[in-house]
Amino acid sequence: MATTQTTDPSTPMPKDPTFRNYAPAAAAAYAQYRPGYPDKLIDTVISQHTSTGGGRDLLLDVGCGPGTATRSLAPLFQHAVGVDPGQSMIETARTIASSTARGEPVRYEVCAAEELDSVPGIAPESVDLVTAATAAHWFDLPRFYATAAKVLKPGGTIALWASGHQYCDPYTTPNAVKVQQLLFELELEIMRPYERAGNGHCRELYANLALPWTILAEDEDIGEQLKIFDQDAFVRLEFNKDGALQPGEKFFRGRRSTLDQVKNAIGTISHVTRWREAHKDQLEKGEVEDCADMIVRRVRETMEEVPEGKGRDWLEGGSSTVILIIKKRA
Repeated sequence: MATTQTTDPSTPMPKDPTFRNYAPAAAAAYAQYRPGYPDKLIDTVISQHTSTGGGRDLLLDVGCGPGTATRSLAPLFQHAVGVDPGQSMIETARTIASSTARGEPVRYEVCAAEELDSVPGIAPESVDLVTAATAAHWFDLPRFYATAAKVLKPGGTIALWASGHQYCDPYTTPNAVKVQQLLFELELEIMRPYERAGNGHCRELYANLALPWTILAEDEDIGEQLKIFDQDAFVRLEFNKDGALQPGEKFFRGRRSTLDQVKNAIGTISHVTRWREAHKDQLEKGEVEDCADMIVRRVRETMEEVPEGKGRDWLEGGSSTVILIIKKRA
């Protein structure tokens, strides 16, 4: 089991210093290599939304990046808008075909999570579902909740989700204990110095993420606006916490990946990007091995230490996952 440092919920959430400043090539690589979200995750979010009275007219996906989650959600709604503060992310999203249930193209706009009421075409109380897929830990949450309250319909939903630690499948991975140690080494030792507070919130499955009713006491002005959210209707769903997995079970958010796919996916992580920036000169001179290359090489070598791992070029695994459902009062 990994040990983690608890993130202080009173610490102001910093803006993401990486994704919003991505160059076009980096945004395109993110779109190509970052794993999408499985149908069962999308189905769970939609079920939680509709079972509590939510409609399927207008979706607003916040911090959408290149539209990874937006494209999975949009076909379930009549209209869909994705917003992100990163210009290159939005430009990349616009190049990838995506449409709604009525065949309408998804609209993508450059906009911060704290300014949703400024999105063109988003009227007050017009949005059925606001989503943020592995993004809310970068938001100024009091301001995000306040602007979401303005655009959501009465009875509308905010759905936030994120993945925590990465795990190999303990039952199908050759030399699984040592492979898992390598995954923890990358996450908790190599990348730790390049983390921001948001990364910690994500890893902790949003255990200390500020919620509308916890903000009431901290910010009286915004807190009054956030009384529109119903604490009694709040739902927190956790999957595979601490890597818990039964024999024959698959991770809620998991997949089989080639080792090249694993390496490319690691390269989309924000603190790996910052590690590479910090080691740019050494990488160019060949003085250090890229951290993603190094971990994948060692994973391959570790699996091949046992007979069943000889020639193995893939890894089955997944992550712990959390989904938060926040309802606006009807």
